[in-house]
Amino acid sequence: MSPIREHIEQAYRAMEQAFFRGDADALTSIYTDDAEWLVPGAPAIKGRDAINQAWKGVIGPGGNTLRVDVGELQEAGDWAYDVGGFRTTAPDGTLLNSGKYIVIWRRLPNATWKTHRDIFHWDVAPAQV
Repeated sequence: MSPIREHIEQAYRAMEQAFFRGDADALTSIYTDDAEWLVPGAPAIKGRDAINQAWKGVIGPGGNTLRVDVGELQEAGDWAYDVGGFRTTAPDGTLLNSGKYIVIWRRLPNATWKTHRDIFHWDVAPAQV
């Protein structure tokens, strides 16, 4: 496994654990300070603090499960992107939503990789469940 793939998959595993705990602070630690979260049907959410507030409204007190599956991954210098899929389920296993995403990562001066742009599309949106 390439070092960038290993890092990104570890970041998503940490994100999944934070989602389960309902910990938006830990979940949004993977974003750059000037990140943008591009959510379907809404204006861009700009900056880690705003993204954190938005995630707090999504994850609630915890207990739901998020699974992120990394597909394609490409690296070019201090930039990388990955394309994959996600799904969230309730504690009883009921599908809450699922979809596809593209994330652009940026390597920071301290050599850590952070999410710079995050865009997704629902296959199954919350209103459809």
